Amino acid sequence: PALLRPGRFDRVIYVPPPDRRARLEILKVHTRKVPLANDVDLEKLAELTEGYSGADLEALVREAVMLALRERLEARPISMNYFLRALNTVKPSLSKDIVDRYVKLYEDLKRMII
Repeated sequence: PALLRPGRFDRVIYVPPPDRRARLEILKVHTRKVPLANDVDLEKLAELTEGYSGADLEALVREAVMLALRERLEARPISMNYFLRALNTVKPSLSKDIVDRYVKLYEDLKRMII
């Protein structure tokens, strides 16, 4: 894409997907203004979303809200059920194979530099 054209950036930096703790914090940020039902377990969602990027997690929250709105127009707290259903639709944008390739490339380049 345009960002990768020569002259745009001098370096390409690999940023791994967020770990469980970071995913939890990202979920907290994106659900801050969303009314959540008492059964919503963000810790569990953080566990279930291994490999998801910050943008993927944002899309997951948005999809859960949209699922709830499609079923009922009045504003009610979003239950865990909507998040679990959203997981069936919103998948990680990077597959484990791609992440593994980036990690291997990073390790190979690190060895070459050191």
